[in-house]
Amino acid sequence: MLLKGVLGDKLVFSLFEKPRNLIKAALGEIKADLVVKNAKLVNVITREIIEDTDIVVYDGYIVRIDNPIRDLDKYIGGKTVVVDASKYYVLPGFIESHVHIESSMLCVREFGKLATMHGVSTVVADPHEIANVLGVNGIKYFIEESRYTPVRFYFEVPSCVPAVDPSYGVDSGGEFVDAGQVAMLMQDPGIIGLGEVMDFVSVLDARTEVLVKIASAKLAKKVVDGHAPLLRGEKLDAYLVAGIESDHESTDPLEALEKLRKGMYVFMREGSAWKDLGRLVKLVTEYGVDTHRLTIASDDISVKDLVEHGYLDYIVNKAIEYGVDPIKAIQMVTLNPAEHLRMDHLIGVIAPGRYADIVFTPSIDRIVVEKTIIDGVVVYSNGEWLYKPIGSYSYPERAYKTMNIKSIPEPHELLVKASIDEGEVVANVIKAQPGSSLTKWVREKLSVHGGYVRADPGRDIVYIAVLDRHHASGNIGRGFVSGLGLKKGAIAQTIAHDTHNLIVAGSNPRDMVVAIKELVGIGGGIVLVIDGRVEAVIRLSIAGLVSDRDYMTVYREHIGMEEKLKSIGIDFSNIHMTLGLLALPVIPELRITDRGLVDVFNAKIVEPIEKSI
Repeated sequence: MLLKGVLGDKLVFSLFEKPRNLIKAALGEIKADLVVKNAKLVNVITREIIEDTDIVVYDGYIVRIDNPIRDLDKYIGGKTVVVDASKYYVLPGFIESHVHIESSMLCVREFGKLATMHGVSTVVADPHEIANVLGVNGIKYFIEESRYTPVRFYFEVPSCVPAVDPSYGVDSGGEFVDAGQVAMLMQDPGIIGLGEVMDFVSVLDARTEVLVKIASAKLAKKVVDGHAPLLRGEKLDAYLVAGIESDHESTDPLEALEKLRKGMYVFMREGSAWKDLGRLVKLVTEYGVDTHRLTIASDDISVKDLVEHGYLDYIVNKAIEYGVDPIKAIQMVTLNPAEHLRMDHLIGVIAPGRYADIVFTPSIDRIVVEKTIIDGVVVYSNGEWLYKPIGSYSYPERAYKTMNIKSIPEPHELLVKASIDEGEVVANVIKAQPGSSLTKWVREKLSVHGGYVRADPGRDIVYIAVLDRHHASGNIGRGFVSGLGLKKGAIAQTIAHDTHNLIVAGSNPRDMVVAIKELVGIGGGIVLVIDGRVEAVIRLSIAGLVSDRDYMTVYREHIGMEEKLKSIGIDFSNIHMTLGLLALPVIPELRITDRGLVDVFNAKIVEPIEKSI
């Protein structure tokens, strides 16, 4: 009674009563909620397969495990669910180390539904996309919605909202998450750390704001994830000295090896647009490095890939195909990320005292998820999603009203004005690289007619523009991009990392204007226009980033968009991810924002015309 008076009923239950009940359940004095029997246990700690394993679960925790449990009957009561796993390998629930849910175009509920179907029980999400549009409230909306899904969502506080310190003047953010707000959010139990520290320029400049954010995470004993593309040598060392622990931007095995040698966790990324796994697995298959600090992450994954291919199960299978030992590959989505998160006492392992997150697959040479258990509850089995949420979450009206364009531009307002009426210029052009988050800065000769620089779709050089959609400032950044394959028509979207202004690319300014107008009218999403007609639309009504509809509806719109894009000669998928990243001025080399073209390495605006000829 004295303890209850001092600590409170809830804390006393957590500290004493709950462990007491778990101990009794482990001894068979309390009947189990769930028993899994006859399983082939994949032990990710000892890297063994242990036959005929029985697992006892009570109150969401594994309380007993052996091969076999001789007196198993004493754990089984009238309400105990018994699952025969004699045909299956059982693995710990998969852990996503780093993902932006918004890139799937799904709300948290629908993303979680697909995740469970592919064995994912824990997701570490960086909600910096919605935070750039809706600020701290956007983060809170995601945390609140996550309570209506069985997946264990942990969120990281975005470190760079906006992505680049406003004092550099290279972008116009929608919202700000400052150091004080970061410190406040670090106290939320749904927050697991500080999201990828993208603004490496501010880190290397030792700017106070970013250092305070890192310190807030350290004081809260939470992780600090990084974003360090191409950082090597002294710049990498300086970045690490700041206290950053991981990186998911390595594209070359030697770059990743240096980061491993210097103590970083390296997340081998294999998403929908950024496919680095095939190169980075050479760390294991050719260089023979210890895999302890290697994890697999998607970073950005589309609804199309989630529906058609899978999630972490699909990526693990690719690693196995590339020659990684199956159990090592499984460790990369279980034990390794759990250790990085400093949560291996709860997740990432099938062992007593851990959450009962269990995945069933008939093979480990090629994982096929047939059953997913989270917190001791079967949430997915043989193609059927079984979770029954209590209640539902509705986003507030504010989340639906995020289009604040000053005015719809005239076609000529999207063009680059030259200092000559006719002739040629050398233009600075963004060269997109499908399948990579990097761009190249190239110079191309372009013609001038009527005082404006003209695109050359025949050479795969088209117009690109970014419009401020947050402050009605009228800002328009103009330039040219190659590598999209957009030889006719225009595509516009409100997915433009990370500030998520309106970005549009097209072969002609008239189609670009039609696409902008339609996009504003639907409240955000993706619009494709060909010859003045709207041919395909994906409606993303929440912050212009995600849909509040079911995943199959979003998937069908995605497929419709992709089919129309193919009809105009675009032969790579997920153009929206490539296009969206062209506005992110923290990944080399050349980007575009509503302020203009950005030289990433020097964090400054450059003119679209280098010189007249």
